[in-house]
Amino acid sequence: MRLRFVTKNPLQLKYLVLILVSIMLPLLIVGGCLYYLIFQLMAEQLAIPESIARNLIPVVEKINFLLIVGIPPIIGLLFIWGAILTHRLIGPLVRLQGDLKKISDGDYSIRLKIRKDDDLRFLVNAINKIIDRLEKK
Repeated sequence: MRLRFVTKNPLQLKYLVLILVSIMLPLLIVGGCLYYLIFQLMAEQLAIPESIARNLIPVVEKINFLLIVGIPPIIGLLFIWGAILTHRLIGPLVRLQGDLKKISDGDYSIRLKIRKDDDLRFLVNAINKIIDRLEKK
């Protein structure tokens, strides 16, 4: 079992950046919409008594608190989940790439190995059958 989930593999880093952008973009949009709503309400109530303004300021403070306290753990958890997902995809691909390079160099004794629960098992089995046929010839 591999313990290092974030590697220097460019493909994994590419997908991690894609996941981070997918996380941050909706968060920025939702945060911007909340602030727009609050400041729109505050601008409308300039003509309304100050009692309503006193009610809106605690709402702004609560939203600030929720954004500051809630968003970092969510981003952290989603980043960890993204690292695990990309690791499950990129790890086997890196191993396959190395083994296929050895096979292409002429070493037909190598068989591709992959963990039982990897999604690329069907591909590994098909390549191993091709290698068996090549070795027989």
